[in-house]
Amino acid sequence: MGQIRKRLSPEARREQLIDAAIACYGEMGIERAGHGDVAKRAGVSTATVFNYFGTREILTNTVISAVYEAFRNMFTTATASNATPQEHIQNMADNYDFLVEQHPDIIKVLLNWSSSYGGSVRPQYLEFQAWLLSGIQVRLHDSNSDPSDARIILATAYSYALMKLDNTSDDVLESFVTRIVKAIG
Repeated sequence: MGQIRKRLSPEARREQLIDAAIACYGEMGIERAGHGDVAKRAGVSTATVFNYFGTREILTNTVISAVYEAFRNMFTTATASNATPQEHIQNMADNYDFLVEQHPDIIKVLLNWSSSYGGSVRPQYLEFQAWLLSGIQVRLHDSNSDPSDARIILATAYSYALMKLDNTSDDVLESFVTRIVKAIG
């Protein structure tokens, strides 16, 4: 006998497909994953994916929107305005660590996206990167801070994510973050 599939509400099915798309895009890359990959991962027909996301552009933009939302949520937990730059950087590191831990597929999408150079993908990434850098700079709360500090923090965040996804030991990760906080703060 075949497996009985559970009938989901349209909203639940859409969320299931978004989760599958994020996993596929994280694993395969933003330029390679498509409707068929999402369908296979979700255990539905390709036509079902097309019913919810009529084009690859819509599917890709939905995944990109999920990345934005995850980082928007990460940025919502801020330190007090009178905190030191080191405290702000540590807070961002803690929030980012939580994001990497709880949403590794989002981070994998980001890492793949950051090294994609095809078609419309690169300009979309550069727009996202500018948004991230602005968010980091604002959270430094120091008008005297060098704008390159935000770029250093972002590059460090990518390295940290790779280390964490590769199961680097917690003591090495903690030392890495401590050195960056001291160097920039």
